[in-house]
Amino acid sequence: MRENETSRIRTVTEPAVQARLRPWTIIVRQVLAFALETALLFAVAYWAIAAFPEHRTVAAVVALTVSVVLWGLLLAPRAKYRLPWPALPLVAGGAFLAGAGALMVSGLALVAVLMAAAAVVNLIWDLASGYPAVASAPRPAGRRSAKR
Repeated sequence: MRENETSRIRTVTEPAVQARLRPWTIIVRQVLAFALETALLFAVAYWAIAAFPEHRTVAAVVALTVSVVLWGLLLAPRAKYRLPWPALPLVAGGAFLAGAGALMVSGLALVAVLMAAAAVVNLIWDLASGYPAVASAPRPAGRRSAKR
């Protein structure tokens, strides 16, 4: 085997080896990512309600719809137009920090600081590990998958 093939195999299997060696870290990262995504939705809805008190329900529904659609198109594990690797954790971290800013503006300072701290930890952890906390399974390709 040539050096190029060996390094490619090592790069592909590295997250799987890390998952076997330290499964608790994978679980903690996934729980942190899920908590941040849920907190982002709460922050968006709370900000919309605080910003438009006359139309609370409409504001919350519109803000949540826009957030969920953008997240589902760009950042979700099986998103159709998922961002490439270096941009993915940076945009997600920016969204989490924007959610923390929305909470700060809305008057929930302690929750905003906790969310910002969790977002920074998640961003550093993702960038240091080299792959996102929630990676999607590979999509089937080829003739056999087309028949399914």
